[in-house]
Amino acid sequence: MTTAPHADRDPFAVMLRGAFVPTVAVGPVAVVVAALVSGGKAALGAALGFVIALAFFALGLLVMRRLGGAMDPLRFLASALAVFMGQMIFLLVVIMALKDASWLDGTAFGVTVLAVALVWQVFQVVAFVRSRRLVFDAPEDSGQDEGPAS
Repeated sequence: MTTAPHADRDPFAVMLRGAFVPTVAVGPVAVVVAALVSGGKAALGAALGFVIALAFFALGLLVMRRLGGAMDPLRFLASALAVFMGQMIFLLVVIMALKDASWLDGTAFGVTVLAVALVWQVFQVVAFVRSRRLVFDAPEDSGQDEGPAS
């Protein structure tokens, strides 16, 4: 087994693939469980929660992939914070639009969003760790550790 990092692999693509498939499996399970427990209104809430959460995380990673190609850490951090702020505004708009929705079971919606978020985050981290990307700059060889010259 090799421990060399995969420098040629796009970390955003790796994380997207690693998190998308397990997360897609959560949606149908959540909808069926919600339908069995509370009926059609809950199933609709679970389906909507699944679609919104999946779009939230997938679009965030896709935008970071587009903006994150910069090697400058400060520019990357600024773009990450901008994407995060955009996601928070998106969630605020969704919550404001759905706050008085009588056709939606809020509990099923919230539990599904929470389940999707947990599964996405866990598998995104697992995919990133398995990609073996360096998260620090490799030290430069300065020759100082070779001891005194004789």
